[in-house]
Amino acid sequence: MFHRRLLIIMSLVVAGLAFPLLQTARLTTTRHEELLRAAESRLVTRQWTPSVRGNITDRKGRILAQDRPSYDVAIDYDVLKGTWAAKKAEELARSNRVQWNELGPDERKSLIERLTVLLDARVERGMADLARSAAIDRAKLDLLARDAVGAVDNLYDSIRDRRRQAMIHDAVKSADGAPDRVLTKDELHKIEIAAAKPIAEQQRPVSVLRRISDATAFELQLLTDGKAELAGASDLLEPLADPDKLLIDRLPGVRVIDTGDREYPLDSMTITLDRARFPLPMRSDTTIEVPVEGVAGHILGWMRSRVFREDQERRNIQIANDPAFASRVLTSGGVDRGEYREHDRVGSSGIEATMEHRLRGLRGLRTQHLDRIAQPDEIEMLPASVGSTIPLTIDGMLQARVQAIMSPAAGLAVVEDWHGTPNPTMPIGTPLAGAAVVLEIDTGDILAMVSMPEVSRRVIKENPEQVFDDKINVPFLNRAIAKPYPPGSIVKPLILTGAAQRGNFLQGQTIECTGHLLPNEPNMLRCWIYKRFDQTHTQQLGHALSAAEGIKVSCNIFFFTLGKRLGPEAISDVFREFGVTQSWNLGIGSEYPGSLQVYGNKRDLSMGEAIQMGIGQGPVTWTPLHAADAYATLARSGVRVTPRIIADAPRGQPIELGLPSWAVQDAMEGLAASVGDDLGTGNHLSIDGVHDPIFNIPGVRVLGKTGTAAAPDLKYGDSAEDDGIGPGPNDVVRSGDHSWFVVLVGKPNERPKYVISVVMEYAGSGGKVSGPIVNQIIQALRDEGYL
Repeated sequence: MFHRRLLIIMSLVVAGLAFPLLQTARLTTTRHEELLRAAESRLVTRQWTPSVRGNITDRKGRILAQDRPSYDVAIDYDVLKGTWAAKKAEELARSNRVQWNELGPDERKSLIERLTVLLDARVERGMADLARSAAIDRAKLDLLARDAVGAVDNLYDSIRDRRRQAMIHDAVKSADGAPDRVLTKDELHKIEIAAAKPIAEQQRPVSVLRRISDATAFELQLLTDGKAELAGASDLLEPLADPDKLLIDRLPGVRVIDTGDREYPLDSMTITLDRARFPLPMRSDTTIEVPVEGVAGHILGWMRSRVFREDQERRNIQIANDPAFASRVLTSGGVDRGEYREHDRVGSSGIEATMEHRLRGLRGLRTQHLDRIAQPDEIEMLPASVGSTIPLTIDGMLQARVQAIMSPAAGLAVVEDWHGTPNPTMPIGTPLAGAAVVLEIDTGDILAMVSMPEVSRRVIKENPEQVFDDKINVPFLNRAIAKPYPPGSIVKPLILTGAAQRGNFLQGQTIECTGHLLPNEPNMLRCWIYKRFDQTHTQQLGHALSAAEGIKVSCNIFFFTLGKRLGPEAISDVFREFGVTQSWNLGIGSEYPGSLQVYGNKRDLSMGEAIQMGIGQGPVTWTPLHAADAYATLARSGVRVTPRIIADAPRGQPIELGLPSWAVQDAMEGLAASVGDDLGTGNHLSIDGVHDPIFNIPGVRVLGKTGTAAAPDLKYGDSAEDDGIGPGPNDVVRSGDHSWFVVLVGKPNERPKYVISVVMEYAGSGGKVSGPIVNQIIQALRDEGYL
């Protein structure tokens, strides 16, 4: 009997132990490797260290953009408000479903309260550790924390009140102009709930300590990455399936945020201009100090501190498609060291955006084994990598000088009475918008590219409406490459060489200026001299015009004739050969490729349009860079070299256009006479009967062409609201002609070295407005050692 009872008891014991033994066997065999890796992972800590963005430099090595490291300490809003511990306590209490389900309501409440006490103690210790590491008095830290959360609460109250008022306003409105209705208590309650929804600032960390030192940031980063088991929690909770749930941040809710600034050392400066060679009405023996801001802003671009999903998607595509890039940015475990994280700064425009993958640095990795005493050689360090430096072809100081020349403060880029072209939409003193490009002819390198008005980083911070709400001048637009302009007469040398190439104009041939192209239509297709003075260039010169003379006096009849001879298809091909309809992939933002079509109409061009295109009017538009590029091609005797602005970008293959050498020579002679001969349209300003030479810089050789291009009216825009103040929808705010001047410049008796292209919007005469600006840009080239 006794033995039988003993056997029964032993059987029960064995049965009771069977499941634990089988589970132990399973864990030590089938899951051994997995559990071992998990256990070892808890004995290793890994902390990422911050990286630094690469610099952007100019052609002389000057720094145009660089990082200034800076860090803030931010704390989660619910930690600052004291609500985090209770939320986390309930989460922990519910983590063991079996235990939670066995507890009654009072027991559950008691468990959450006891866990909340433990978590509050962890927060208190964390704040003490934060104060100690940041070397700040604890009372001061608490005060800063209260101020930070108070600012968020005030913002929330303001937004909630505005929401409530707007909702009530919308809810009480009745249709058909009936009196406002009275809302019910239930409706008001629903509005109150809807208005009280949290704002974004309540759902993200709030900065408490700003601009802490790099050493403090690194120390705190190690602490914030660390976790420890919540003391006392295991006494309250039964064993969890995932013990890591009891690992709580050493500094709960504390984040070290990279708030480093992007510095632009040449962004703001004061340029001294000598007015001794200004136009006669402005000439002076004194200098003028011109402040400039946002130097090269349209080229360099801007940064943002908000990461979008598309940022990482683009990076992932780069990694997938570029093995060399992938090998540089990925760890041996396949982790992207440059992965985007919250609060990272990202290039949003210009070089900062297009070169983001090169400029972005790579984080470092600090690995420490906790199962042994950490000696310096036992801490593995993968150092952070600074982003690549992007060299540009522009000269930062030349860029600043050109911007100063085009600043309204200098006086050359404002409407003046001596310009002689009254414009009701632009009274005296109105600042002129425009753009300038300086290009090195042999290389195609862009030395300066200015778009006015500039975009000041200071103004964007202090008064962003001044920039974003300016619908007339649109400061963000890079006019040098992104805005279409009718070219006007500056295309005439290109039309000459294109006609000669196709046999539509022969060497030594001449063309009569008849005043108007059509014999029986004296009011159509007129030459400018006939329109203004009722005479012809043939009468002025005493003979029919040669090619060089046609360019010198800018005879419309000469180039109407060439446009007619070429016809729609051939003249379109001439423009295409010189780059119209093509962009350059500079890497600084949107580029307008140019057009040979009537806006919104893809029909074939007519003969009448081809005639107009002969003088740069009709359905042809391009940009100041197109103009500079085309004239550089002419100076190279018909060899096209694609312009570039990133100095280490690969050069494109030169393209030989096959222009007749005699035609190129005639064009160059015409450009030289245009500025060097008294009859040339780019030779002098006529002010109160006095001839004032446009180009008066000694020791240089200038060849160039003016252009006064009829421009479409600028309207305020269909989206504008008529508030009775300022322009309303569709009001014409700008009208008249665009002012062009393009020159080739170099030393006497040498080939030209640089091309300068300038357009000033709705400014009228190319010679009177753009000419003096080009003259001062030539002076800037001398001042910076290029001439």
